[in-house]
Amino acid sequence: MLVRSIGVLMLLLGGCDAAPAWGQEDRPMLPTELQLAVDERRHEEVLLRSTELLARTPEADRTTRIALLDLKAKAHYSLQQLADASSAAQAMLAVAREQGDTSAMISALRMVSNTSFDGNRFEDALTTDREIYRLARRYGDTDLLIQACNDLGNRFLMVEQYDSTEHYYQAGLSITTPGHPLRTNFEGNLGKLYSETGRHDEAIALVERGLATMRAEDHPRTYKMVNMLGFVMHNAGRHREAIALFAESEELNQAGPQDLYTSLENLGFAAESQAAIGDHAAAYASMVQLEALLHTYYARTANEQLLELEKRFETKLKEEEIERLDAVTNEQAALLRARNLMLYGSLLMLVLALVAAALLWRNFRQKRRHAEVLEQLNNELKEQKERIEEINRLLQLKVLRTQMNPHFIYNCLNAIANLVRKGDAVGAASYLDGFARLLRMVLDHSVKDRVPISEELGFLRQYLKLEALRFPDGLHYEVDADRDLLDEDVPVPTLLVQPFVENAIWHGLANKEGEKRLSVRFEEHGESLRCVVEDNGVGRKAAPKRAHSDGSPSMGLQLTNERLQLLSFKLNGNSDRLRFHDLAQPDGTPAGTRVELVLE
Repeated sequence: MLVRSIGVLMLLLGGCDAAPAWGQEDRPMLPTELQLAVDERRHEEVLLRSTELLARTPEADRTTRIALLDLKAKAHYSLQQLADASSAAQAMLAVAREQGDTSAMISALRMVSNTSFDGNRFEDALTTDREIYRLARRYGDTDLLIQACNDLGNRFLMVEQYDSTEHYYQAGLSITTPGHPLRTNFEGNLGKLYSETGRHDEAIALVERGLATMRAEDHPRTYKMVNMLGFVMHNAGRHREAIALFAESEELNQAGPQDLYTSLENLGFAAESQAAIGDHAAAYASMVQLEALLHTYYARTANEQLLELEKRFETKLKEEEIERLDAVTNEQAALLRARNLMLYGSLLMLVLALVAAALLWRNFRQKRRHAEVLEQLNNELKEQKERIEEINRLLQLKVLRTQMNPHFIYNCLNAIANLVRKGDAVGAASYLDGFARLLRMVLDHSVKDRVPISEELGFLRQYLKLEALRFPDGLHYEVDADRDLLDEDVPVPTLLVQPFVENAIWHGLANKEGEKRLSVRFEEHGESLRCVVEDNGVGRKAAPKRAHSDGSPSMGLQLTNERLQLLSFKLNGNSDRLRFHDLAQPDGTPAGTRVELVLE
């Protein structure tokens, strides 16, 4: 597709900075010389000064450290030092989380996403962008949410996941108001996407609507929207209208910013449309202009790269490096002069120049496509490796869970046998009926790695109801979760909490005189999901070691601990996931046990 050949990045009408500017009212005052360097885009100086100030700024002054890390990350990014930019953004993210500054967190995450994407780590970038989207929704800032939709749409477009691209563009468009700077951007991007996928009428209607808005506002980037309308007309086969629009776009471009990249698009697509309607003379003339403009583009790019290198390393370049750069510049200048002479040569030389221009045009169109194929192959290899590792860990978890299921069923059957031996037929029948319902829930959960939290709560309540039948004085229990967790019905690991509940009952409450209380609560704790199991039993020191009736040791907590270790490996290697707290009365006597279990 032509949008790939010219470069999908030019699809972004409004564009965006490397990272969003967090609230200006929140920024601390910067030293005058640093602010001046920022305004004049002297990136090396910004990097040097921000690093010096960071070394002198106390850890407690988080607001200033966030601002300086933000400047440092953007300076690295502008200098194409992606790894350093990502490290500075990660440091900024950590401080912003300590400060509770959601806007700064989003700014840091966008920088992390951009460095991942520029480094061809597309899946990492998409994962970060989804986190930004969730934060923006939770934060409730419409502008941040609109920008997140725009970024996600652009990311999915680059990896050719068009359904997701359309979803986020449509989501962003639905919450923008007339006059919002990104509204025409969404309209234009959707129009180009529809054109790419053959929905030409929808594409034309969207882009025309956006163009009408930009004309009414006398928007400085109207030339880009006219160029985009020409593109969708070209794809729709309406070549004469496309030719007129490319000409209008170029006229506006030359009267305004004189964007060389847009001129290349206008000439290239115009030549294709002219050839499509049989106007070969006009197409030839456009291709000749395109060939000359391509030389200008390559020369300008080369000169900009040389100037950037000279500016960045002017104190380190050796004499031979300077001579080599001069030789390259002279060689390029000589090549340009030779090609300009060819344009004014004989007819044969003109034909050769035209063939050369066509080859350059084709290479220009295919270069990005080739790179994307390589990137896609690398991503597929990475995904296959991660999938194999994930399957191995899931198999280990399933093996442990198949060991836990018989352990749990054995405990329940043993309890029924005890009731029968005591002659409590009614209790045994009631217990057996409840056990049948509980067994159905266990069998259903045993084929799943995770279940919604509402199902886990129901399972634990049924288990406690069953266990309460074994206590003559009753068992007071409560199983609950935070409202946000219930509203989202978040998934939790199956059969992971029950062994701790069982442990609390039979080690803490079974030997306690008087009222027996047990509570199980799922709650959000910072960025993690935690389950707290608390009882008012005899405490761990006074609790007897429990074994089965046949003398074999209890395996529930051991198996659960092994599952936790595997889950810890999946979740960034965090091993501090299980804590026991001994509760005590003011006089020091045991008052029960609290277990804190981190699930996510």
